[in-house]
Amino acid sequence: MKIKILYIATALLLTQSVNGLYAQKRALTLTDALEIAKQGNKAIQIQVLEEIHAKEMTRETKGSLLPSISANAAYSRYFDRQVIFLPGSFAGTDKPVQDVAVGGKNTYNTFISLYQPVYTPVKHQLTKVSAINEKIENVKTADLKSLVALKISTGYLDILMMNRQLGSFEQSLERNIKALKDSRSLLAQGRGLKSDTLSSFIAVENLRSSISYLKNSIDVSGIELKRLIGLKEPVEIELTDPLELGIETSQSEFQQVDEAFGIAEKNRNDITIQKLMIHLTEKKLKATQAKLLPQISLIAQYQIQLQADDFKFSQYAWPKTSFVGIELSVPIFNGNRTQSQINQAKIKAQQEDIRLNDLKDEVRTELATIISKWKEAVTQLAIHETTIKSAELNHKMVESRFQNSLGSRLELTDAELALTQAQINYLNAVYHLRILHVQLQHALGLLSL
Repeated sequence: MKIKILYIATALLLTQSVNGLYAQKRALTLTDALEIAKQGNKAIQIQVLEEIHAKEMTRETKGSLLPSISANAAYSRYFDRQVIFLPGSFAGTDKPVQDVAVGGKNTYNTFISLYQPVYTPVKHQLTKVSAINEKIENVKTADLKSLVALKISTGYLDILMMNRQLGSFEQSLERNIKALKDSRSLLAQGRGLKSDTLSSFIAVENLRSSISYLKNSIDVSGIELKRLIGLKEPVEIELTDPLELGIETSQSEFQQVDEAFGIAEKNRNDITIQKLMIHLTEKKLKATQAKLLPQISLIAQYQIQLQADDFKFSQYAWPKTSFVGIELSVPIFNGNRTQSQINQAKIKAQQEDIRLNDLKDEVRTELATIISKWKEAVTQLAIHETTIKSAELNHKMVESRFQNSLGSRLELTDAELALTQAQINYLNAVYHLRILHVQLQHALGLLSL
């Protein structure tokens, strides 16, 4: 009885474990993967924090234009009275200078001060610099999302491609195992050659090696894909999109280089960032030039101070002092440091202009390359669609001849190899077209999460 109970408990535990593993398997489309990555990708999370950091920097810079109010209080206990020096005639002595002990041993000092910038061109320009820097971080986030979308799409298509290759290899393995059995049977009957059997055995083992390598590559790529989209590693994903999804659209979206560049110039985030960088250097130049201008500030203070020897607070008199004034600061000479900083800012602006032109040339070259490869990929796909149909028909004909003892094992092996190669070539053509479509969308600035 105890043994039966133990068997039942073990069976229940195994059932729960299997159900738990099954529950962790998750179907995933490319759209789902991109959507999950919006919140799950760690690099995007870091960049979003950079956006928040830039906003706080802007707030800090704007705060420098607001009034600064501070309150201070101090108490000091003097063991000896404070000393001041007066002419002897003032102190009633014959000495040229006479030291006089004054004040109380307890001193109290409390004041509130106000500082308000009135005309500070440097701070105004730095506020504009911070606002532009905030925009740059926002666009950097969009650019990172586009790059992450490219990586996820490419990784997703890589796994789809390997899964389809795995299917082709497994079909080929089944056919080759059947051919190996036939070869062994014919060899045992004395109707076949040992070399044919050995060739079939080598083909089977090579396919098993390729299948093992592909399975491992699929596992590794799946781990990387889960990292990119932010899924926990124990979750098993099952990609549900077919490799041919959207292939008709991919073939029809042809564009000329000039037309594509016009779209890219409006939509690419890296170009927008570079334009903002030029604007940023211009504002920094103005901020540096503003250091040569005068600054005007409003200052005010309200002060209460007291000195006494005892702690009879009720008998204290609290003299008050207050003032309001305007502070003017005019730069005269600082060793030409400001002029040197202005020259540096001008050089930096020239560099950013060159970088923008270089980036545009790079984008144009990238688009021309992708479009050229795209046209060739469409041509290759059309060729391999015809080739695979011919290879399938040829394999059926040769297999029928072999079964009716009209063809040789070598002919069937060649037909099998041609069919497998045609299938792989077709999958490569579809894969390359899908990859080029994704790359083109990214190059145009149209790809994002």
